[in-house]
Amino acid sequence: EHSINLASFACLYKFLLASLKVLSRLIRQDGGSGDGNYGIIRHLIKSVLSIIINGPFSSSSSSKQSIHPSSTTPAGLPQHPYHAFLAGTVGGYIVWGRYSSVNYQLILYLASRILVGCIKLAREKGIRPFSWKRLAFKNSYPYGAAVIWGTVMMLFEEYPEVLHPSLRRSMDEIYRFASFGSSSSSGTR
Repeated sequence: EHSINLASFACLYKFLLASLKVLSRLIRQDGGSGDGNYGIIRHLIKSVLSIIINGPFSSSSSSKQSIHPSSTTPAGLPQHPYHAFLAGTVGGYIVWGRYSSVNYQLILYLASRILVGCIKLAREKGIRPFSWKRLAFKNSYPYGAAVIWGTVMMLFEEYPEVLHPSLRRSMDEIYRFASFGSSSSSGTR
């Protein structure tokens, strides 16, 4: 299931990026002005597509956001950062949106990696407190581990129903059923 989903997502992502490039070129082309209602409808459609294609906070004439100029954008790469987000969002919904234990594990893995990446980005951009030297990875890792383990143990003891069933089963086995210090694994609950 995992390999099929990865291949499907990659194909869909590349297709969406190519579609966004084509639509972006079509929007930039001026097809002449329309008359009356057709001109209004054409302008409205062009405006909505421009927001979808170029992002909600960019002007159509701004090339500041462009990763690559449209004429030199390599195939399969986004023309704007927004294109990568839009294609990833649509592909994520279509391919990874169906719950399965494999998909769930992948989403949890990605969420943790994204969180770490956002913290690194905040550090690179000089955003406090992430840019403070005393919060460098080597110094802050023990505190992060402490907070994560403290939180999971508190949730396990006070609100075990909110933990994922597989995590709760593992923790029950380790902390409830096993007799600490004995070779017997038949403890009482």
